[in-house]
Amino acid sequence: MPTRQHPIPSPHDEFHASPYSIDIKLDFELFSDGRQQTPTSSQLEEIKALFPTCTELTYSSPFLIATCETLPPKPWPVSVAGLPLFVTPSPESEAPLSLGSVGYGPGDGINEAIRPWQTPSMKVFKKIFALLRTYSSTIDRVRWLGWGIIAVGDAYPPRSVWQSIIPKTINGLPVRYVFGRQRARPEGSRTETPANTDPRKWDTTPYSDPLRPGMMICSPSVRKPGTTMFATTGVCVHRDYDREAPDKRPKYITLLPRTFDSDLLYGDIHQASPEGPGRVIAGAYRIFNDVALGDLLKVKYTRETISSVPDEEVKPFGRFLDTQEVTIGEPVSMDTPVNGRLSGILISREVRRITDAPDGEGGTTVDFTTGDWVYFGNGAEVLGEGSTGAVVWNEKWDVLGHLGWRATWSGVGSCYYCPSFDVLVDVGYELTDAP
Repeated sequence: MPTRQHPIPSPHDEFHASPYSIDIKLDFELFSDGRQQTPTSSQLEEIKALFPTCTELTYSSPFLIATCETLPPKPWPVSVAGLPLFVTPSPESEAPLSLGSVGYGPGDGINEAIRPWQTPSMKVFKKIFALLRTYSSTIDRVRWLGWGIIAVGDAYPPRSVWQSIIPKTINGLPVRYVFGRQRARPEGSRTETPANTDPRKWDTTPYSDPLRPGMMICSPSVRKPGTTMFATTGVCVHRDYDREAPDKRPKYITLLPRTFDSDLLYGDIHQASPEGPGRVIAGAYRIFNDVALGDLLKVKYTRETISSVPDEEVKPFGRFLDTQEVTIGEPVSMDTPVNGRLSGILISREVRRITDAPDGEGGTTVDFTTGDWVYFGNGAEVLGEGSTGAVVWNEKWDVLGHLGWRATWSGVGSCYYCPSFDVLVDVGYELTDAP
């Protein structure tokens, strides 16, 4: 089984690559033409032979699940032949993506086409919401898996609805349901700093110009006065017309509003250094649900990310992807100053329905926000404080979103929610460099 090893980084290395970005290539490919392929029995046997202690190998989309009596030495591959791999010592273990339960009612439909492995538009997602909420008003999230849909809500509907009415398919595609304690709550899953994290091993080198996505930044803590919150900087954006500055084209850096321990980044954003906060690089914020913008000061900022992988070409990010351009199952990458470069698999696109403040006419306004579930392999390190906000991109160097938080529904694996930048696309922002 091929592995890639890297030395333990020095505190002053510019950036370090992670040994957990591993894909095993075989003579066949199980992710091609933008869709997963169901492995044959002979292909499963060939994959199983890679793991001598594996007693059972099954395919439960999107995962290959390898049950091993004795776990193989880490690092484990993130994927094999293009499919994400989940390694477990127990056949009863729950995979890191909760698939929930099936509905028992007849199929239903909407007057829009939904095609397998073609991510629906936001217009279609809204119609799916409208249909599902006629069965259960608590449904506030819809996850697209390529082959079907997962509906997520706070509470189970009445037994009579569950057993005979709630639809098992929409437009012929399977629908599964996750309710109550099964659902992943980001509000309860941000505490991710490993107990043995040593800040001296963080990559807090004082970088020279220009700044790049993936560098460590910090700001004061709201919840813990006198302490510093660490995060990872995102991409530089601008738009041709800005309502708050119509005579100029200000530029901003993307940030995640909150870090893993639920504290809020605020005030001046500093460039982190081994000695602590360095120069101020950004100021006031605009916050759009899961995305914040920092006003970029007179700092050079490039859209090229960092890489310490030998001989690897460093490319600039291309553009933001919108919802319909996202391909479930495709490989993605991310750089953080804590864990280095990690490769993962995009396993789901999620649309969340948000009920906002009263609209002044007796109702409430409704908004929608999007994000992606990315699997980094359950043999990988847990991403720690300082990783939030790291940019996620695909093999074409187009940007999907930034790192948010880890799922807690099963307590295993490395399945992370990554809010998208769709909201910025909707209001006219695009990627740029800052001179």
